[in-house]
Amino acid sequence: MRWSDQYATGVARLDEQHKMIFKMAEDFRECLDVGQGGTYDMVLDIMDSYCRHHFGFEERCMEEHRCPVAQENKEAHGKFVEVLSDFRQRYERTGYDPVDARKFVDAVDRWLSEHICRIDVHLRQCVSER
Repeated sequence: MRWSDQYATGVARLDEQHKMIFKMAEDFRECLDVGQGGTYDMVLDIMDSYCRHHFGFEERCMEEHRCPVAQENKEAHGKFVEVLSDFRQRYERTGYDPVDARKFVDAVDRWLSEHICRIDVHLRQCVSER
């Protein structure tokens, strides 16, 4: 899945962070496509760390701009952290599983598209009003 301007929030730093998450998922999908998914544990770690940092920044932006979906955004972030945690726990129990790794990247893509298009883009209107 690739970044598109339809995902823009109006906050350049936030959009750059979103682009990075898209890129991480895209790069890992390419690794899986050529049978190089052995970096799965590292991808899980980086994605978890990066998303937690990003979520904090995004939540502060929404509060600062008084975005009406700020609470819904925060709750969605919590749910995604749980999804990441579930994949991490499965990895720790069973090791690398290419099917589960593909489910992970599919879940990230789906979440990015649904979350950004449904919630994050509300920030664009709030930013333009200030």
